[in-house]
Amino acid sequence: MALLSEEGSGNQAQSSQPYSRWQSDLDSVSVNTEGQTPKDVRERSWQTGVKGIVIKVLIVILIFMFGLIIGYIIRREVHKKLKTPCGEVSQDYDEKIAGQLLKEVNVDKLDKQLRHFSTAPHLAGMEEVGNMANEIVDMWTGWGLNTTVRSYNVLLSYPDRTNANKLFLMSGDAVTDTITPDDAQSPTDSTIPPYAAYSKSGTVTGKLIYVNFGRGPDFQYLAAQGVNLTGRVAIARLGQVYVGDKVRHAEMAGAAALLLYPDPEQYQPAGADRGWTLPEDGVFRGDSRVTYGDPLTPGYPALDGMFRLNESDADLPGILVQPISTADARKVLGVLDGTTAPSDWRGITQKINQSPESNKQVRVQVNNVLSIKPIKNVIASIPGAVEPDRYVVVGNHRDAWTYGGAQPATGTACLMELVRTVGLLLDKNWRPRRSIIFASWDAGEFGQIGSTEWVEENLKEIGEKAVAYLNLDGAVTGNYSFYAKASPLLQKVVWDASKTVRDPHGVFSVYDEWAERFPGGDNGQTTKVDLIGAGSDYAAFLLQAGVASMDFQYTLDPAYNVTFYPAYHTVYDTYDYVKTFVDPDLSYHRAVTQVLGNTLLRLSDSTLLPFTLSGYARMIEDFTNAAEASYKNKFKQQGLELKFSKVKIAAESFALAAALVETNAGQTDLSNPLEVRRINDKMMQVDRLFLTPAGVLGKPLYKHLLLSPSKNDCLQLEEGVCQYRGKTFPGLFGAMREVDSPGKWVLVEKELSIISIAVQSAAEFLKK
Repeated sequence: MALLSEEGSGNQAQSSQPYSRWQSDLDSVSVNTEGQTPKDVRERSWQTGVKGIVIKVLIVILIFMFGLIIGYIIRREVHKKLKTPCGEVSQDYDEKIAGQLLKEVNVDKLDKQLRHFSTAPHLAGMEEVGNMANEIVDMWTGWGLNTTVRSYNVLLSYPDRTNANKLFLMSGDAVTDTITPDDAQSPTDSTIPPYAAYSKSGTVTGKLIYVNFGRGPDFQYLAAQGVNLTGRVAIARLGQVYVGDKVRHAEMAGAAALLLYPDPEQYQPAGADRGWTLPEDGVFRGDSRVTYGDPLTPGYPALDGMFRLNESDADLPGILVQPISTADARKVLGVLDGTTAPSDWRGITQKINQSPESNKQVRVQVNNVLSIKPIKNVIASIPGAVEPDRYVVVGNHRDAWTYGGAQPATGTACLMELVRTVGLLLDKNWRPRRSIIFASWDAGEFGQIGSTEWVEENLKEIGEKAVAYLNLDGAVTGNYSFYAKASPLLQKVVWDASKTVRDPHGVFSVYDEWAERFPGGDNGQTTKVDLIGAGSDYAAFLLQAGVASMDFQYTLDPAYNVTFYPAYHTVYDTYDYVKTFVDPDLSYHRAVTQVLGNTLLRLSDSTLLPFTLSGYARMIEDFTNAAEASYKNKFKQQGLELKFSKVKIAAESFALAAALVETNAGQTDLSNPLEVRRINDKMMQVDRLFLTPAGVLGKPLYKHLLLSPSKNDCLQLEEGVCQYRGKTFPGLFGAMREVDSPGKWVLVEKELSIISIAVQSAAEFLKK
């Protein structure tokens, strides 16, 4: 499917019968010259004498002038194809255009959009989110954009409203208490009951074991203490790692079910406004898988007629999963009376398990149902005036588990306001140098399904033509500082963009506040831009198509030591929650929209793409140094020094090649479109150079050798947030975590070879 429609050639139809001025019957013409008398020679030949010379000169002049006119017309027609309403082939980022966009961003309109998209629950597959798609089509079309809807049929998961999920506390065979997880705020509340999407359905009964956050190291600790989870009901507090990781770890440990709850230590942090924290009856909802995209069509789009896996063959959890509230967790955890938990495990419980003599058990009943449902992506496009075959994509998912006040409605509001302001620029006869695509994704909460299916459907075109993907999810989840995650290629462009926007409640720029609160670089001279990976709608763009990606947001104070804002994925995440506790005057929404808009203009309008290869070189150097610091002795013991030395040589070669490309880019003749295109395409391909067809450690949807999440979760904890890739190459890091198992060193050797050839090949590509 072509992402952008092409204009017609404008050629007119030609007659099927050629016309000849010699069609008349020449044989019927009779020429009679008899009786004519010759005249004087001077009258008979005008071609001679002074008169003849003058006439000949005039004819030559007329022919010359006619040629000039024809040449001018041809040149003008050719030139028209290179000319835009804003300029010619040399069209570049314009501060005046950028200033107009920043000025047009309006907090009242942001407020209106935020309220509209968080008024009612709108879970993917339900009527409400489909109605939103139709409304967005109408608005985007009204703002001058060519807008379409692309639908897919995907596997979604819901609780059975006629047969609620329940927990039973038991003493022997007798039920002592029944718990029905529910946080509805009124009898008319239309939110779906709390559940974990894609959980296995059924009923299990077993003794309870507390597993802390459900991280890999937590289960390793339990195994070392001789705690057996086989057939047990595990209970974990939310936070630090993805829910899917908790589920996978519990399943691998042999647990029959996993309960999830918000511990007050993370969801009611000390010093926080009590209205901002999560009440005791709040219950989380979320996806329980470890991967993304439609479960039945991994790697290809969920279109009609496509092959689909059987549900039993899909990568779905094999155990029961159910979230509960803090209040209900207090009841459930009350059955624990065994081993005392380590100090850093202690929240509302001090124990790990039940004593041998305890006859108390927990019964878990999950009645979720799987259903194939239609979802709708809304796609709008603005063809580029100079490079229509190069795309900058901006997207946000609009579906929510409940009302989605902060996540994703803050992102939806910012996206809608950005589209509106870009529409105003179109009204003023502006067009971007490169094409812009706006997207409202569906089923993002179920594992980025809408965006993934669209990328998989258009993988070849996106892989060839997409310059960057810019993402909004929870765009305003706090008011502490602006924050971005990005591919190294995009670090400098967001720095420059944030310098043009004023700090919402200060006198300096967004960049200045960002640098103060999240300093980066060796000397804290820049801002911190975390590496991007998985977790939102940039996943398929980056990890399958190799498109440089970035995520924008205003975030909360890391001093709270929480992974997400407390109301995340609960019924308390509403418009009023955002207006009361996060962004009362929508000034942070405006700032995010302005930074995003300026970044978009720089990427879509700059003659030379504002990419930085030096950031990529530093990342590879850092990864290499970290691997050497951590594994040098182990490599030596296993005879892998030579293979690792090739990684180091390749890293040095890439750094030199990257520096050469940046030097050449700085000397590029901007009036030479072919040279500009050559440099841009070379930089644009960098993330693609690190895609491996088989995927990192055999995970086919995670193809990026450098930016995929590691196979192992929570490799380190930074400011309360779990980092999934560690400090080095994710495949190597994951392989090294398993070397204690027999035969696993061969994976390390393989990863070293894959990394060295990939980095060296990338270096050679840049040198050419």
